[in-house]
Amino acid sequence: MQIPWRAAPRAALSSPLTLLVSVVTALLLSFVVAAAVMHSAASGSAALAYQQDRLCKQALHPSLESTAGAPHEHIAEGIKAITDAMGDTPMLIGMYTREKRTDFGGGQTYAKFGYRPGAMDHLKVLQGGSRDGLWVPQSIAATTDLRLGERGLGGRLPPVTAVYADVTDPLPDWWCSERAFVVPNALDRDELATAVVWLPSAESFYDLPAEVTGPTDVTVRFPADEPRTVDEARALLAGGTARVAPIREGFNRVVSPLVLPVENAAQTVVNVRSAVLPLTLISLLVGLAGVATVTVQWVQRRQSELRLLWVRGAGPVALGGRGVLELGLPLVLGGAAGFGTARLLLPGYAPSDVLPPGTTTAAALAVVVVVAASLAVAWATAALRAHRVFQVAGRGNRLRKVLTALPWELATAALSVWAWNRVQHSGLATTTKIGGLPRIDAAALAFPLLVVLTAALLAARSGRWALAASHRARLWSRPVAQLAIRRLAAAAGPVTGVLLVGALAVGTMAVGTAIAGSQRTALEVKSGMFTGANSYAQVSSKVTELPPALRGDSTIVGYVEQYGRRALVVDPRTFRDGAVPFGIDPALLAEPLRVGDAPRREVRLPGLPAIEPDAWVPSFPKLGTSGWVVPVDRIADRDDVGSWYVWSRKPLAELTGALSAAGVKLSRNVDEKEKAVQGLPFLTIRWTFGFVTALGAVLAVVASIALLLAVEVRRRQNALSGAFSSRMGLGPGAMLRSHLLELGAVAGSAVVVGLVAGAVSSGFTVPKLDPAPRLTPAPQVPDVVPLLATTAAGSVLVVLVAAWVAVRSARSAKIGELIRG
Repeated sequence: MQIPWRAAPRAALSSPLTLLVSVVTALLLSFVVAAAVMHSAASGSAALAYQQDRLCKQALHPSLESTAGAPHEHIAEGIKAITDAMGDTPMLIGMYTREKRTDFGGGQTYAKFGYRPGAMDHLKVLQGGSRDGLWVPQSIAATTDLRLGERGLGGRLPPVTAVYADVTDPLPDWWCSERAFVVPNALDRDELATAVVWLPSAESFYDLPAEVTGPTDVTVRFPADEPRTVDEARALLAGGTARVAPIREGFNRVVSPLVLPVENAAQTVVNVRSAVLPLTLISLLVGLAGVATVTVQWVQRRQSELRLLWVRGAGPVALGGRGVLELGLPLVLGGAAGFGTARLLLPGYAPSDVLPPGTTTAAALAVVVVVAASLAVAWATAALRAHRVFQVAGRGNRLRKVLTALPWELATAALSVWAWNRVQHSGLATTTKIGGLPRIDAAALAFPLLVVLTAALLAARSGRWALAASHRARLWSRPVAQLAIRRLAAAAGPVTGVLLVGALAVGTMAVGTAIAGSQRTALEVKSGMFTGANSYAQVSSKVTELPPALRGDSTIVGYVEQYGRRALVVDPRTFRDGAVPFGIDPALLAEPLRVGDAPRREVRLPGLPAIEPDAWVPSFPKLGTSGWVVPVDRIADRDDVGSWYVWSRKPLAELTGALSAAGVKLSRNVDEKEKAVQGLPFLTIRWTFGFVTALGAVLAVVASIALLLAVEVRRRQNALSGAFSSRMGLGPGAMLRSHLLELGAVAGSAVVVGLVAGAVSSGFTVPKLDPAPRLTPAPQVPDVVPLLATTAAGSVLVVLVAAWVAVRSARSAKIGELIRG
């Protein structure tokens, strides 16, 4: 009795296909579990990175601002106290006076002075360049008779040694924290706003004449490495808050922009984990069922040997242990391979490849648990199968009959109804800037998956009923179809299992791709409709013509708002050049328009003539679904219109650069489509269903393996049937067509059921999963043709391979040996 048990692992090599299927099944099972852990953790890093891209990198560390204006004569003393308190801590201290009337050896102008260590290293020099004097911005140099070397205020100012290009939006990382101090808000304070005149040293800033000083603002920034994970961001936030505490007195603002992003990133991890957990559990159950199926196939192959061991006194428990001895090593190797694959493919399925510390360990522990569960399932399946075959062979399997008879689809349908109610009241909403995340209901996100699961269960039950009644079919005039039906009926269990898993896989992929794609498109389109263009910048009403560099892809737009009523003033000639692409007849722009649900009556808004448009459009950029559009030629005085903007399809940097080069004064009211709308809620849903798509692909592989395994399990039956059929005149081509019809019916039914269920559930769900319902348009289901083509091609390939295997085994079989066996 010792030799068979010790030789069990080596004996497993006699069934290489069983070993391969065991390894692949365990690989997929472990991949799903490890990937779920890593994907959820990586979503926090992705959420943090997304929000940091919208923040100033240099101000991520908590910093201090004194904007109340301290007396200039006390600045030197205050800065010394700060540097003494901080010791060797790296800091960047900026000091800025307010605008005062001054001269630089010529005509009078307004100017503000500032000093920040390293400022001159981050400016573009236009004239001069010596660092021992004043650096004056081009905006001041262009309005005065400025000459290098001149000393202002009667020689009491340092000499002017350089003219630099004004710093404009979007600011480089080094300047972004100082935006409020270095970018003048020219349209709000046209007569005073000015860029900074930089001094060469802190001492020269302290020694400025009293005529140009007065209240002085101070900023204290702490350069730090950008955190990559939520834990690193928390540590930076906590450490930075403690670091600035000793010097906080005297500063009226503590700037700590990471507080909300850290909360959002942590909540994103919770949202994604709760959303992917149900499908992960379903995939886990399917994978364990696959392990049980492999074990059943092993029992069938080893039935003669197991009967011999049974006769010699081995019980079901021992025979189950024999199964673990043979299948255990492949399952363990598959688990390790699955974990390695999940880690290797992390950039392909996760939103970020940055994992918090401990994530890999947690994923490895999850894989260990899953492998242990797989071994337990293999042992229990082998033991129960041996018990059924050798002890209660004539009694049938009551538990199996009970489980098959239970109406599981009714339970999942009830859960679908409950989840649909949660979808309708999910409360999804977002803000237009950095803000809190909406409440993302995991039950609401599970609705389309529950619909797919219900459809798959219904298809499996219907298929079982159809196969049970298939003996009534009389199609012997078409032997190809008749034989295919009989083979399906003879393997009703494996067939319905493949149909269930296949429909679930296809439906899951359909749902995942549809919802993830709809969120990606919705964010892009909503952002464009919200801003009106790819980028925009507010300009003076005096700007009536575009600079040459912007013509052809930009337009000038007026904006009026009063008591919640909004209107746009557009130039019909250029509006469609700069606005986001949207379908509208160009002729409509030449007349006043009523947009959406705006009241059908005469309206009067500041700067606009009384209008009562007859033409109507359902939506319009910037206005959404309510407002009015007025051609610019109807405006009597441009100064009466609230504000004017340049809309452009160019990136923001090119827009502001072209305007600045043309001498157009800009305000701080500039932005671009990519940063105008808080996209994290969209991304959270997109990341969730992106992982759903990956799980669907894994289930599709499981279904393909199950189909091939079903053919392999019935190898002897198929070979015997095929051999007799060929002896009776069925040709090789007819035999191939019969197997293609058999396997194609299973795969085709799974694809049709999965796609229909996925399309229907996505069609209902996509418009409801709208994180920004007040922004138009609502999310729409994307084009499903690529998924349909890919699924069909994969299904055809699997069916061809399975049919080839079945026909090959039948044609190579020796009928005499089959009869004796």
